[in-house]
Amino acid sequence: MNLAKLKTKTCLKACFFLVLFYQGLALAEILDLASGKEISEPVLAERLRSADIVLLGELHDNPFHHQARAGFIPRFANGKTTIVAEHLATGRRVTSTGKAGSDLEAAGFNSNGWGWPLHQPLFESVLGGGYALIGGNLPAGFSRELVAQGQSAMALPMAKSYEQSPLSDPARAQLEQDLVDGHCGKLPEKYLAPMKLVQRATDISMATALLAHRPAVLVAGNGHVRRDYGVPQILFALEPSLKISSIGFYENGTDRAELIKSLAGRYDFVWLTDKAQRDDPCEDFKLQ
Repeated sequence: MNLAKLKTKTCLKACFFLVLFYQGLALAEILDLASGKEISEPVLAERLRSADIVLLGELHDNPFHHQARAGFIPRFANGKTTIVAEHLATGRRVTSTGKAGSDLEAAGFNSNGWGWPLHQPLFESVLGGGYALIGGNLPAGFSRELVAQGQSAMALPMAKSYEQSPLSDPARAQLEQDLVDGHCGKLPEKYLAPMKLVQRATDISMATALLAHRPAVLVAGNGHVRRDYGVPQILFALEPSLKISSIGFYENGTDRAELIKSLAGRYDFVWLTDKAQRDDPCEDFKLQ
């Protein structure tokens, strides 16, 4: 393990234990993007109880997001609710034995890749609450097939969903820009189309899992729960009558009016927490 990876891993674990110690002190704020007003956690929970599908975002390296969702899911989900996770491949189901880390790994969870124990509060809450926990991400190796073969790598059901949920021009442009920005502006043009296809296929995979197991909750990165180009866009295209709510999880520090303006149309609500401690991800970025 190189020094940079060691520092990152050490920081992630330190942040996780810091959250456990200060979990009652972390600042949180929930904004209704339609009205621009702050709402309470109980009010949001009440609004979500009648939803067919709820999508909860995350910044993967922010432990406060995982802690917040760990406490929030039991407030609105019921015993029939299935939790679909980006962190597991579709078709995988977690069998709980009381040891969340081992149970997740048995279902294909990559502890190192996801910076475990960052997600430990979330998955311990889900499994401890008796909720079904299944994967929604692409099967291992399928991303490479998409990059090599393009849309022809898709099986018929996915290909049909892809054709039925085309993005608008503004949404497509935003997705492309976010992919470039997410790679620190260093993404070569030749990789843009394949990566966009992988992103769309991933969202279709998660949308398919949600539709098959509703009522359901998706836990995934903020980019996947966006209404303009993420999983909600596919769900609305395939089944317009669904009751869907999307919550983006962000960090305090941005002017509220500016934040509401920038996120309007992307989510129904935004949940703000303290910032995570992190180094500049673009400082030593190398395209893999």
